[in-house]
Amino acid sequence: MILEDAKWIWSKEEIERAISLFSLGLTPSRVAEVMDQKAIDIGLIYLHLLQEGKIEGG
Repeated sequence: MILEDAKWIWSKEEIERAISLFSLGLTPSRVAEVMDQKAIDIGLIYLHLLQEGKIEGG
C-alpha cells in the first residue's frame, strides 16, 4: 500500500482555503507551509482540484 499516512479527508473550509491560495498563484509547497500541512497531502489535493477544474494549472 502506498500513501497510507496521506490525508484523504478534507473539510469544506480547508478545500476552499486551498483553492483560494492556489488561485493567488502560490505553489503547492507554499500552500503546504501556509496551511501547515504535509507537502504530499497538498500535492494530492492540488491534483484533485486540477482534475475537477476548480483551479488552473500553472
